[in-house]
Amino acid sequence: MAAVVAQRPWWLAAAVLTALAAVFFPGLVRAEVDVRVESRPINDPIEVYVTVTDANGQPVGGLSVSDFTVTLDGSPITFQPSDFSLPPSENPDRRVSVVFAMDFSPSVAGSARIAMQEAVAAFIESMTPGDYAAIVKFNGSQGASVEQPFTLIDGGAGSSMLVSVAMTDYPGSSTNLFDATIVSIEQFSAPSVTLPDGPRAVIVISDGRDNFSAATLNTVIDKAGSDGIPVFTIAVSTATTSGQQVLNSLAARTGGEYIPAPNDAALADAYATMASLLDNGYLLTFQSSISDCNQHEVEVQVTGQATPTSVRFTRCDAVTPPPPPPPNPGGGGGALGLLELFAGLAVLAARRRRRA
Repeated sequence: MAAVVAQRPWWLAAAVLTALAAVFFPGLVRAEVDVRVESRPINDPIEVYVTVTDANGQPVGGLSVSDFTVTLDGSPITFQPSDFSLPPSENPDRRVSVVFAMDFSPSVAGSARIAMQEAVAAFIESMTPGDYAAIVKFNGSQGASVEQPFTLIDGGAGSSMLVSVAMTDYPGSSTNLFDATIVSIEQFSAPSVTLPDGPRAVIVISDGRDNFSAATLNTVIDKAGSDGIPVFTIAVSTATTSGQQVLNSLAARTGGEYIPAPNDAALADAYATMASLLDNGYLLTFQSSISDCNQHEVEVQVTGQATPTSVRFTRCDAVTPPPPPPPNPGGGGGALGLLELFAGLAVLAARRRRRA
């Protein structure tokens, strides 16, 4: 009598193979790959930051340059070992340096202002010793002031000073967002201390309104591009649609990331994105003569990734305002959402320290 062979559904077989691959070849299974390009100044190499996470949302470490296949507008890019850098979470010689630009205008008040202060404090406390942070506060009547220059994150007096400054009020009227962002970018031009190698960024926390600046949005974007400093923006709960568009455009056109204060559903994605971009990004660099202001595409394939990940960018001397990308959906979680965002960052930092 012939044996009867049970026919298993195709999806069950695929699930079994995936599970076996995860057990025997963990490096071949990637849950998500995120790519960010910094393309200016145009005389510098193009920088491609790639973050890789597993099925649990944890950063994947231990990758080498051979794990990345990169194309520019469809043409392959060849990398030498010197073109590749491990992320700060894996390389003690690379640390994160950030300037927090905090909006103390009347439109960011009440619970939103308290949440902003507590969120920045939580971010500072989550940073790794060896990182650096500075604080700029702004409104129209007091101007944009460097309330704390770059200070070493040391888990002691330096970190405590930064937290104390973040929690101090800075009352005033009107909003000078663009002027304050330029002041924040300029902190990297001649810092009072020698900053370590590694990711550098301005983190603007605001509702995106501006009614007092001498600078314009394009002026800020040009300054960020010429200095090679990405601007990350976080929209607090009082941000209007136009304010969100300003913050989104500022981030998208400087190589940063825009994150609205999230609701619960968007929380995990929001804080994981910011933490990964600054702390867990593998860096690949290459020279390019592109300077035409047109859209170009970088595509990255990571070993074990089912499909490549691509991102578009522009590169030119002058600021050419491309259409801003649509705002991220699901924002507006309010003051509590902003605080939860940075609380999540603290969790990720703690996990990273345990892995070290």
